[in-house]
Amino acid sequence: MAISDVINKKKKTSEAEGGKSEKKNIFEDVRLVIAILVVLILALIGLIVYGSSQIKETQKQISEIKVEYSNNQKAINQLLALKKQSAIYKARKDEYDEMIKSEPLDQMKIMIDIENRVEKYNCSLASVEFDETVDTGLVKQVNAYITITGGFNDIMRFCRDTVNEKQIKRIDKINITKESEDSNTMKAEITVVEFSRG
Repeated sequence: MAISDVINKKKKTSEAEGGKSEKKNIFEDVRLVIAILVVLILALIGLIVYGSSQIKETQKQISEIKVEYSNNQKAINQLLALKKQSAIYKARKDEYDEMIKSEPLDQMKIMIDIENRVEKYNCSLASVEFDETVDTGLVKQVNAYITITGGFNDIMRFCRDTVNEKQIKRIDKINITKESEDSNTMKAEITVVEFSRG
């Protein structure tokens, strides 16, 4: 090979190496690397700030939802307590409704009922008179003026059991006298008030 060929070959090789050296790695330039790092750090800070604000907003929403949940739980508990109270009041209302007759006040029926009850206490029914039925707005009521005869204790038991019956009755007046001087039989004039919703 000629020397000129070797020189030409070297030239070509050195030119090729020179071209390669002109193609520098971008990471070899320190300023460029610092600029890229600064941009990345600023982007990372921006992401952290944005993420932090999103976390605070989410925490605020969670706190609001917790308060709403707590209020809803209180409301549910109040409703359950009201439901329980409502059941108690309904049972009491039913009980009270049973205490007052629903059928209309029938004087004949009342008289028969009084006569049957008087006989259960070894007493006798002497007379029964009625006032007109009065409508109080809530209930209707009628006064029954009865006269019964019997022993004092029997009359008192009749009166006690009359006002203690399941269905409400009221005794407004009792006047007890001896039927005769030589007898232990008593005569009682009693005002019994009967009630009805009908």
